Amino acid sequence: MTSMAYFPNSLENRDQHIIFWRIRKNYMSNKQTHTKKHPPRSKKSHHQPVHKERGILITAAVVVVIIHGLLMLGIIYGQQYLRQADGPPTWFVLSTIGAAIADVVAGIALWRWKKWGLTLYFVATLIVIGLGILATGYGMMWAFSRIIPFAIVGYIIRSRWQYFE
Repeated sequence: MTSMAYFPNSLENRDQHIIFWRIRKNYMSNKQTHTKKHPPRSKKSHHQPVHKERGILITAAVVVVIIHGLLMLGIIYGQQYLRQADGPPTWFVLSTIGAAIADVVAGIALWRWKKWGLTLYFVATLIVIGLGILATGYGMMWAFSRIIPFAIVGYIIRSRWQYFE
């Protein structure tokens, strides 16, 4: 009995022959280009880790953001009128708590060199401005008192923005 493997013109042999030469060609081309002079490139770049120096101003700004969020949580928790039936609406209290938690998370993200931390801090600032205008009615004064801390933190962080991921 004759097998197809013995006939050189069979499709099976031809396919094996083509595969063999393709593998050999790829091997030889890789061997020639990856010499000591030109080592193979990996997909990941081998950059040295960047030395990120926070500095006193950035450290102080980020710590103030975190402490401010924690103090707001403490103040909200300590207010007895928030728990009374005639107190502010539940959505108002929950929004204020959410903004305070967002401040803390934003401060931690900024401490860990994350760009989204500044964006989160800005969103939390806008939420608190909106809530303050609804609660007090003093629009410009309330907005100004909340935008200034954000602007100061943003200005201080601007000097090291290239280090943020």
